[in-house]
Amino acid sequence: MSVPAELLALREQIDALDQQLFVLLAERFKVTAQVGALKKQCQLPAQDVARETAQLQKIQRLASETGLDPDWALRLQRLILDQVVMQHQQC
Repeated sequence: MSVPAELLALREQIDALDQQLFVLLAERFKVTAQVGALKKQCQLPAQDVARETAQLQKIQRLASETGLDPDWALRLQRLILDQVVMQHQQC
């Protein structure tokens, strides 16, 4: 059974979007590595709970505005934030 051309085209779009997502995540983690180094230099804690809370609220609003499931968006952002905190602890 052959795969319809339309499906192949959609899959190509998905692949391109996935590539963009991971490039952006890599850039984000480069910036957060700089934040971690600065926090260490200034003797600040690796985790800023107030900032995280504000970020999670912002992500929930953004998810709602863009049609994403806010609970899923929060879980994704929490995963990203946990990775950043771990990165900062290793600085």
